[in-house]
Amino acid sequence: MMQSRILKKLGVEPAIYESFQILISSLSTILGYCGDEHLESLKTWNSPITQNLNKLDPDEIEFIESELSGATIPINECQIRVQKLIPNDERKKFAAYYTIDQGTRFMESVAYEYLKIYEKQRVVLADPFLGSGRTLTAAINKIGSKKVEAVWGVEPLVLPALVAYASLLKVMGGEKDNVKVIAGDTFKEVPKAFSPFTHFGLPKVDIILTNPPFTRWKYLEKGYRDYLLKVICELGYEGFLTRREVSLQILSMFLSDYILINGGLLVSVLPASTFYTIYGRGYKSLIKKSYEILGLVELASRPSFSEDCGFKEVIIVAVKNGNRSRQTLFTELNNNCEERAKDIIFGQKIEGINAFNIHGLPRFMDINWLALFGKNKLRDIIANIFEQGLKKGKLDYWENVLGRGSIIRGVEMYGPEFFFIPNKHWSISREDEDAVEIENKENKSKLILGKEFLTRTLRKPSLYSNVIEANVESYMLTVPQKELQELPGDLKNYIEWGINSRTANPAIKAYGKYWFSHVHKQMATKRPFGQVFIPDKVDLSFSRRGVFANYTREKTAASKNFYITKDENQTIAKLLVGWFNSTLFISTLILLGRKISETWTRFLENDYLELPIINVNSTDKESTLEVCRKVDNLISKPLPPLWNQMHKEYRYLLDLSIAEATKLDKPEKIVEDLHQTLTTYLQ
Repeated sequence: MMQSRILKKLGVEPAIYESFQILISSLSTILGYCGDEHLESLKTWNSPITQNLNKLDPDEIEFIESELSGATIPINECQIRVQKLIPNDERKKFAAYYTIDQGTRFMESVAYEYLKIYEKQRVVLADPFLGSGRTLTAAINKIGSKKVEAVWGVEPLVLPALVAYASLLKVMGGEKDNVKVIAGDTFKEVPKAFSPFTHFGLPKVDIILTNPPFTRWKYLEKGYRDYLLKVICELGYEGFLTRREVSLQILSMFLSDYILINGGLLVSVLPASTFYTIYGRGYKSLIKKSYEILGLVELASRPSFSEDCGFKEVIIVAVKNGNRSRQTLFTELNNNCEERAKDIIFGQKIEGINAFNIHGLPRFMDINWLALFGKNKLRDIIANIFEQGLKKGKLDYWENVLGRGSIIRGVEMYGPEFFFIPNKHWSISREDEDAVEIENKENKSKLILGKEFLTRTLRKPSLYSNVIEANVESYMLTVPQKELQELPGDLKNYIEWGINSRTANPAIKAYGKYWFSHVHKQMATKRPFGQVFIPDKVDLSFSRRGVFANYTREKTAASKNFYITKDENQTIAKLLVGWFNSTLFISTLILLGRKISETWTRFLENDYLELPIINVNSTDKESTLEVCRKVDNLISKPLPPLWNQMHKEYRYLLDLSIAEATKLDKPEKIVEDLHQTLTTYLQ
């Protein structure tokens, strides 16, 4: 069929009737500003998107022209329809989730208000992640095409790119020399367009309105990931890449910064995680260094600003190299797009809008900017506690108190059902000071393993979730790098069982010949031993958890499911475990933790270093002993789910001992307020 053939030649998917109708409606709109009814005339336009027609044969061109009279879909309707035609696999690949009307209205209003104070008479607008161009066309409609010197965008999908071009051409009154749309990969097209050797150059930008892709890094092909990092480094942003595994939206923001002039306006939809995950740290550093951050906006009615997106999103409004002493407004968007845009551009502080100096945030608040939204009594209480404690020297940042090397992630091993003993295949049948006898659950065979090859290790947090003092009944197999025949017979037999049963396959694939020694190497180099253990992540519902941190009387190892505090003595260990199990700390986790799902949250190793903790070096002896006594009263007691403890005396007394040790003013009132606020907060 001719329609399908044409669509496939042009690279349009899906090649169906509705796609063709959108195609001819777009071409009809473009021809309306051409002064010629023949498509041949478009081939001479200095436009990358229309030159795509060169792929078609004369008979195909003639067929399209014969169909143009049947083009009935208005171009603004095409902008909406084309979004819904994108196949699911393409949608996921390109993260093609378009901005909803409420977001578009707010973004156009921000641009409109900004131009009231912007010194240039005519501006360049761009969206490097264009979609069907709805945001840019809405903005130009709002501000007027006479104020637009040029508008451009890049879109990887051919049909949305063509629709965007037709829409922009229409809103610009047919000024084709001022409209550029490229169908391609932004990360390839933009560097090329700003090269002095390109045929299709693009101007630097006064206003960026965009909603960049957030395809997960791991879903991108390795070669493409390497290319992206290379491009971003070549553009000068290597210093802001905090880790090799970054996120696509962060790279998108670096690219946006590259094309934005000094004094230019950035308005972008971004995943909320940009402002609390490790992936966003580099971008936060960039915008704090180079931008006046006017505002961050969230939606009141739904989590995201994008169609069919389940992630929480915010919109950032910022001016490149603006006045960085100005406070940033954190606000919620209802049906008040125009009012909120005006508030943010002119810095109007009204009820319902929080204002913070991002450049002067305490270190602990910089971890998670989402905590700065809304009325939040918990935020105010925690900020007060930390400010008092830091000022009096009874709280201090982790690295100042314990040192940067005092927290370490536990051992990472491949094949837990082989390296952990007991496991689902083997139980411990007998144990003495020197050895452990294990029994195979299936065939009842027994092996004796010497304790020189076993290290007592905490396995997973759920095993120790209701008692502070962990009863550690599991070992990790720690075998030095030796030839198999040099090992004791039963140990050799166990290793051979791991090979034959395929239980050890993950380690064999990862480490090769001496796979069985990779845990031993970590034990020797990391020395993952301590007495206080913090879970890697936690469910804030605490429905199955009565404690947060665990304690052991002797130094013990732990798996990667824990962070371990190292080198503390018995008294310091109890003081720390009291702090980490106090409502003061757990409230900090609720407020500032990095959300990884609806209820699960975590702090990363570097987050702990950025958080205040009880200063074990300056806590007086009497206060230390009092906290230790309260911990001892609870240490072996099975505790109910945490939120069921809020009205228990032991919870109050532990928290009060911590508040008094940190010399807080009116400690009883602070603890009571904290308990009451948390009870309300969690309802």
